Amino acid sequence: MGTLFGGRLARAGHQVVFVDTDPARVAAIAANGVWENDIPARCAAALPGVAQGETDLLILFTKAQHTAAAMVQNAGALRPDGMVLTLQNGLGNGVAIAGVVGADRVLVGITNWPADLLGHGRIHVAGHGMVKFWSLTGADTPAIHRVAAALAEADLGASAEPSVKVAIWEKVIFNAALNGICALTRMTVGEVGDFAPARDLALQVVAEGITIALANDVAVDGERVRQAVAFAMTHHRAHKPSMLQDVEAGRPTEVDAIQGGLLAAAHRHGMTTHALAHCTALLRSIDHIVRSS
Repeated sequence: MGTLFGGRLARAGHQVVFVDTDPARVAAIAANGVWENDIPARCAAALPGVAQGETDLLILFTKAQHTAAAMVQNAGALRPDGMVLTLQNGLGNGVAIAGVVGADRVLVGITNWPADLLGHGRIHVAGHGMVKFWSLTGADTPAIHRVAAALAEADLGASAEPSVKVAIWEKVIFNAALNGICALTRMTVGEVGDFAPARDLALQVVAEGITIALANDVAVDGERVRQAVAFAMTHHRAHKPSMLQDVEAGRPTEVDAIQGGLLAAAHRHGMTTHALAHCTALLRSIDHIVRSS
């Protein structure tokens, strides 16, 4: 996602610096730029902490469990009025960022752009997507519209959306179901849809997620979420969600921000969510094994 957004912003005329903790990735991008479907973009690249005080906008694409550390490492790159945009998965990323730079400098949103990583700085994009975001505080500020214009000019389908909180929660519910069940079963999205026990469990997580959102005064559209899950099971059959890819690669997952974020919201209201709680416990058990090995 960073390669997609950074490359398109660079081609639109913005000065872009990619920041990554992997020296090999940084060296490759610094030497060769980034490539989207064989279309190049020249960009700078650096390890965390190198760029200082020059950045108007920092877009964060780390895994949710690395949000706070990434912000501590890179907050110094921002100008005094610089903003941070998170389009990450899960709940709580905006609050974690605000803990470092302050809530009035945080933009939160979602994106559904499809981008497959081919190598350092090289991606394949097979379709189109969108970006929706707004301020963490809910206030309408000039910075929101400047960022929206820049992303739209870079052909990223961006819009400033005051009700983005609903979209964020709907995506979390979708991911809690499909990401989680795929990771636990090692099935693709289509295989989950084909196997009734797995499909039914995913739909139970969806139903519980919708109930949790409504209890937290987030007016999600339950039918829209169910239709999105059904569409994915039918049309994205071979897709391996990121959480399944993490399990296969032996990496920790984003369970605490996705399933765990929903579960924490349920506990605040004393709600019982059997399917979500069991899936969360199993995913955390997998993460425990990864971290212990």
